[in-house]
Amino acid sequence: MAALRNISIKRKLMLIIMATSGVALLLISAAFIIYEVGAFRESMKTDLSTQAAIMGDIATPALDFDKYKDAEEILGALSNKQHVVSACIFSFYSSTFSAGEIAGPGLLAGQLKPVANADPLAAYVYARLQPQTQRELTNYDGTHGVELRQALAEDLNQIIQGGAIYDAQRFGRVKLSPETSRLLAQNPRGTDLVRLNRMLLQDAYPRELENIFARYPKYISRDQLPARPEAAGARFVAGGFLPWTGRLAIFQDVVDNGEVVGSIYLESDLLEMRERLWRYGGIVVLFIFAISLVTYLLSAVLQRIISQPVSHLAETARAVSTGKNYSIRAVKRSQDELGQLMDGFNEMLAQIQQRDAALQQAHDKLERRVAERTYDLQLEVGERRRTQEALQQQLARISLLNQITHGISERQDLPSIFQVVLGQLEEHLPVDMGGVYLLEPPGGFLTVAALQSKDRRLSSLRGLVPGGTMSLEQTGFDLCQAGQVVYLENTARARGEVAPKLAAAGLMSGVAVPLLVEGKLFGILMVARSAPQAFSADDCEFLRMLSEHVALAAHQARLHTELEAAYNDLRHSQQAVMQQDRLRALGQMASGIAHDVNNALSPVVGFAGLILNQEPNLSASSKKHLNYIKTAGEDVAHIVARLREFYRPRDQRDPLFPVSLNKLALQVIEMTRPRWRDIPQGRGITVAMQTRLADGLPEVVGIESEIREALTNLILNAVDAMPQGGKLMVRTRLGGLAAEGPVLLEVIDSGVGMSEETLKRALEPFFSTKGKRGTGMGLPMVYGVMERHGGKIDIQSERGKGTTVSLSFAVRPATAPEAGPTPAVAPPPLHLLCIDDEPMVRELLTALLQGEGHRVQAADGGQTGLDLFHQAAERGRPFDVVITDLGMPNLDGREVAKILHHESPATPVIMLTGWGAFMKSDGDIPVGVDLILSKPPRAGELREALAKVMTKKTATPRATQV
Repeated sequence: MAALRNISIKRKLMLIIMATSGVALLLISAAFIIYEVGAFRESMKTDLSTQAAIMGDIATPALDFDKYKDAEEILGALSNKQHVVSACIFSFYSSTFSAGEIAGPGLLAGQLKPVANADPLAAYVYARLQPQTQRELTNYDGTHGVELRQALAEDLNQIIQGGAIYDAQRFGRVKLSPETSRLLAQNPRGTDLVRLNRMLLQDAYPRELENIFARYPKYISRDQLPARPEAAGARFVAGGFLPWTGRLAIFQDVVDNGEVVGSIYLESDLLEMRERLWRYGGIVVLFIFAISLVTYLLSAVLQRIISQPVSHLAETARAVSTGKNYSIRAVKRSQDELGQLMDGFNEMLAQIQQRDAALQQAHDKLERRVAERTYDLQLEVGERRRTQEALQQQLARISLLNQITHGISERQDLPSIFQVVLGQLEEHLPVDMGGVYLLEPPGGFLTVAALQSKDRRLSSLRGLVPGGTMSLEQTGFDLCQAGQVVYLENTARARGEVAPKLAAAGLMSGVAVPLLVEGKLFGILMVARSAPQAFSADDCEFLRMLSEHVALAAHQARLHTELEAAYNDLRHSQQAVMQQDRLRALGQMASGIAHDVNNALSPVVGFAGLILNQEPNLSASSKKHLNYIKTAGEDVAHIVARLREFYRPRDQRDPLFPVSLNKLALQVIEMTRPRWRDIPQGRGITVAMQTRLADGLPEVVGIESEIREALTNLILNAVDAMPQGGKLMVRTRLGGLAAEGPVLLEVIDSGVGMSEETLKRALEPFFSTKGKRGTGMGLPMVYGVMERHGGKIDIQSERGKGTTVSLSFAVRPATAPEAGPTPAVAPPPLHLLCIDDEPMVRELLTALLQGEGHRVQAADGGQTGLDLFHQAAERGRPFDVVITDLGMPNLDGREVAKILHHESPATPVIMLTGWGAFMKSDGDIPVGVDLILSKPPRAGELREALAKVMTKKTATPRATQV
């Protein structure tokens, strides 16, 4: 600690900050590593337990059918797990012995040799071994263990399969396991008897006859495996001081039909933990280094708050001590203890200065006495004093100029610059009032930008208030435009409108100094005093010098403000362009999915319409639900067709119809009822739906399906934002006081809300906070709808306080659709060929057209359709009209239309495709196609299309649009 006392306070502060931060980082890093070790141990338990459970399920058939080789193959799969060091399978109910279950021929030989043991059970087992086995067992010297194990396993299997071996005298000294006793009490037969015999021998020779069914590695020592299976679970076996030197052991029961038939044991080393700890250690070191670097940089900056005032005080004391100049004062920069220290130091200097002044007075008296004697010497002393005062005044002016320049250089806005300048002039020049006028170039008018006065009554001069304007000529300061300083010796006799107002306020003299930038007048700095002729030439020169610095600082501040505004405008423009680019990409992607989506929607919309039209006995509820299905399907088709409009403005010729937002809101609430009421209630959650619909709300104009889709998205988003339930409100109201004000449709929820970052990205396509449940398309589609309707979307949200989404629609007159052709009369029954590779679309077209009285033949592809067309022509019964899909394998609709146009120009071709809306908007009409229809097909559109092509069968050009 003694070594730290002599270093600078700057270094002491930095050292304290760095030491505190370093200790905190070390503690946090230690906690992080401890947590990661615990989490990794739990992860290893889970992974190894899962592996054991999977292997147990796979090994169940091997245990049931005593296939120990299959079990060994199962364990052999662990070779891919480099950290698994050993494994085995224990069998509880195997009916045979395997060679692997013989712990060692030497152990069993010691138990069964008659000379070594006269036990009745040993004699019984030994007598039933094969003679060859008996000889090998008697003469066993530790070699040929594998062959002897195999022979013992075969002989023991013959013993346990030869009938009951249990005898009370024979097994009198054997402690039977609970499972063996339970099976013995059941008096088993057949396979169960063989299993009982096996269990009896294992209870009699637990060390010699293992119940290990298979092991891994295949020739691992028995001593390296558990003697008996333990309770299912995982445990860590310590192997040293370091956490990765131990082992992880897992016991997993093997269950078959609810009965435990065996157990799997897996043992893994913890070397993976060592690798992870090394990796985490490296990350922690880098993290500590980075944070330490940031802390060092911050401490190097922040320590100046304390070190600079202390250094300034030390330098001031050094200057006073060296120069014996007690008029020097330390500049007070704060009101804290350092500020109090500055005040005390300055007060001490003032007292010393007073004593010095007293000495000076005594010296003056002495000088006067000397002057009486020596007149010349007195004149010399007087001249020196005047020179010294002039130098001091000049030094004070230079110091004031430097102080003002330093103060305004740290500011970037005009008001604060002018406030600093006027405040310093008022205090140190001094002046009774000061003001700054800025010149507005187009009209030559001066605007009062700042005004400051010691007397509060003078700050409200008539016509001289901040924000007031007057022409340059009216002020009487027009000479400033030429760069000259205007000095008003007596404001009562000066020209212009400003001087009389100053005189009326008691300010009898003033100076107006031009603020020039690059030779052009930027503004005027004006100061005034109460006494007439109160400004000297030095004062005017000082003000002229000051004006140069003020003008430069003010010009730079204005440039900074303009640059900042331009930067903000550019940033907003870039964000708007990026949003439009995202929507454009989304619209371009839509054409790729339109065909498949419209194909899928065709049966939904078409068959729903058929049922509504052909089933008269439907209940009102069924009709309502079918109408919901049809409406939803048509909305989806409209959405797909409209996705491309994300990057296209709405065509001004598109018809807009009156839409009642109140009626539409009630309809959407009813359609989404399963999502906000039924499904949440099934999970025990309540979402309280509320409506607040304004009476007499004006109708808006737009496309009803688009607005319905936007409101549906907002309601579903609100329900998703309330996983625990809450309140959901749909509200309509006028946004202004007048009836012409915007109409607002609002969805308000009490859900989790959005953070500021999420709120910024809410309208980005594919951005979602719902994980796999969200597509990130809901709010971007709502944004697209509002853009097409010339409306606005506003989102207000706060984390934990819910979200309010407002859709603002302008009140506009509806636009009537362009008058179309007179509806065509339904054509007579026709012979039609329908080509489509989608079975349900073919079936739907056949049903719709047959319902109109036409004869229909359907083909599942382009080539099949051409074959049917040729066959009909050969039979003399050609088709009247051909209806074909566009996207089909092998031979698509374009090729079909081209071939038919070449072979039979008189046969009209109608193309029915999921890309219809895009093709019509792009004017992409294939050769040979008379008319294009969009999927899903509708009976009315088909009827009108057939009437048109039959009426204009020979018209040119062939292609028209519907």
